[in-house]
Amino acid sequence: EHIFGSFSQMGEKFIRTIGQLRANFAMTLKATCYDLHRLVYFKKSGIHAF
Repeated sequence: EHIFGSFSQMGEKFIRTIGQLRANFAMTLKATCYDLHRLVYFKKSGIHAF
């Protein structure tokens, strides 16, 4: 699926952090970046996302 392709471009699930809390934060940040990237795409395409 396309979301997994996007995550693989961002370094997949490989994270260089120590600790579960920092790893969770890093994954949340990647997911947020993906969401913002999609929102920008929708805005440029003229698609109403919401």
